[in-house]
Amino acid sequence: MNFLDLSRLGVDPSAPRPELPDPGVPLAVRAAPPRHIRLPGGPGRWRALHVGDTRAIVVLQRIVEDHDRIPYRTTEAEIIDLFEPSVPHSAYGAFDDAGDLVAYGFVRVQTTETSTVRATCSGGVHPAWRDKALGTSIVAWQGDIARHLLAKSGLEGPAQIVHFADENVDGMIDLLVRSGFTARRWYTQMRRDLAEDIPYVELGTHLAIEPWSPVWSDQARRAHNQAFSDYGQSLAVAPDQWERHVGAMVPEWCFVAVDRSKDRARVAGYILASKWEEDWPALGWREGYIEALGVLAEWRGRGVGRSLLTHTMMAFRAAGMDFAGIDVDHDDPTGAQHLYAELGFEPTHRTIMYATDL
Repeated sequence: MNFLDLSRLGVDPSAPRPELPDPGVPLAVRAAPPRHIRLPGGPGRWRALHVGDTRAIVVLQRIVEDHDRIPYRTTEAEIIDLFEPSVPHSAYGAFDDAGDLVAYGFVRVQTTETSTVRATCSGGVHPAWRDKALGTSIVAWQGDIARHLLAKSGLEGPAQIVHFADENVDGMIDLLVRSGFTARRWYTQMRRDLAEDIPYVELGTHLAIEPWSPVWSDQARRAHNQAFSDYGQSLAVAPDQWERHVGAMVPEWCFVAVDRSKDRARVAGYILASKWEEDWPALGWREGYIEALGVLAEWRGRGVGRSLLTHTMMAFRAAGMDFAGIDVDHDDPTGAQHLYAELGFEPTHRTIMYATDL
C-alpha cells in the first residue's frame, strides 16, 4: 500500500537468512518450473478465474476480512488491477453448489522498486470451508504456477515468491513454514485517536513546516531517495513514478519541512498522506493514512519528523477524520515505531512477509 514509507525499510537482523541464489544465472533457470503444475483440488468446483469473477472475489474477501478482523477492505478496483493483462498473473478458485466462490488463489509477477522480481501470492478461503486442506492445495499450486510465470516473464534479477500472512489467520503461518517459506519482514499497523491532544512541536530558527506545493515535489523526491540511501537502501524513485504516487495523495494533508538558513531553501523532510474511503464503512470510522515520512540526516534529532507528523494529524482532524493510521516495520532501522508510539499511535494488527528466494 505504501511503498514510499521509510518505516518499512527494516528487516530483522537476527532472522536466519538462506543462502541467496546467484542472480547471474538466468531467472528461467533459477525458477526451475516443475514439469507438471499441481492444480488446486478438494471440495467445490474448481476453475481458472478471470476479470469477470472480480465481484465474486470481492464478496469472498469481505467475508474473510470480516471474520479474521483484518483492519482494511479489499476493493473491486484493487482486484481489477490484479487482472491487468500486461502483468503476468494466474488465478484459480473453487465454487460451491450455489455458485458462490469459497476459495481462491492469485499469483502476480512484477519487479519491485528494489529491482527484485517478485511473484506475490494472495487468496482466501471462506471460514466455513476451512480445515478441508483447501489452503494447502492453493499454496502448492501457487508455488508451481509462480515458478512458471517467473520463468516465462522475461524479467531478470534477484527473484522471490512471496506471501503476506496476517497473524489473525489461524494456521496460515504454519502452512507457509511447512511449504518452505521463511519470515522476512514484519509490518505493524498502528493507529492514533485524533480526539486525543496533539502536541505542538516547536522547531529551531530557520526551520518551518509548510503546506505541500508542486514547487517542493522534486526536492522532496530527492530527499526521499537520499533518506533511503542513508539507511543502505539502493532504492531511487524516478520523477514520473514519484509524481504518480504524489498525485494519489491528499494535498492538504501533505507537508514539507523547509530550512531557510541559506540563500536557497532546502527540504529537510516531508510527509505524504492519503485516504482509503472504501475502508471506512467496514471499519466504522474515518481514517487519514500516512503513506510516507522522511527526514534527511542533517536535520534528524531536531524534531522535524515529530513536527511533520503533528501537522498531518491536525490536518486529519480538521478534515473530520477520527484516526490516523500508518504501517511500520517491527524492527526498522529508523526507530520510527518509537516516534509513533511517543505520539500516541498504538499497534492494532501485524502482517508478516514470507518469501522463498530463487
